[in-house]
Amino acid sequence: MKDNLFLRAKVPMTKEEIRAIIIDKLDLFGANTLLDVGAGTGSVSVQAAKLFPHLRVTAVEQKKEAVELIKQNCLHFGVETIEVIEGKAPLNPLPLCQYDRIYVGGSGGNLVELIDWADRLLKPDCPLVLSFILVENAIKAYDYMSKKGWSELNMRQLEVSDWHALGSGHYFAPNNPTMIIYGKKEGI
Repeated sequence: MKDNLFLRAKVPMTKEEIRAIIIDKLDLFGANTLLDVGAGTGSVSVQAAKLFPHLRVTAVEQKKEAVELIKQNCLHFGVETIEVIEGKAPLNPLPLCQYDRIYVGGSGGNLVELIDWADRLLKPDCPLVLSFILVENAIKAYDYMSKKGWSELNMRQLEVSDWHALGSGHYFAPNNPTMIIYGKKEGI
């Protein structure tokens, strides 16, 4: 889904190329539930719900403006399988269901707590995907998940640049590099 199709305002959004890789890493084929933490505009939630209409998505966002934007994007795209929760994760009490997939796009300063929360909410042998633009947060998450024994743990840095005209020539204007961490919860 193209970025320009989403309603944005001043709320951060995961860009389409990064979003495509995140959704691929979540491996949503056969998944029933997705928890999107730090959902921003809801671009990951909405695209996942559009691609996988059977998927029940819970989008958690702490900023009121972003929560309203997620709801507007759900209406805009005709998506009815997304529950939007306003609050700062980790939420207490925990939602009752366990999730097949969890994506963390914003940690709100609670990175370690979010990873532990995801560990409690995620079904065995299911993936947790996190994205970062700050190197320090990505390293902190990777190191913590490594110490906690997450399997298939890996981190990738993605850089996307857009072609632009400049005078009589052209150049690639870079977007922020994004680090994506993938880990699987160990089975019981």
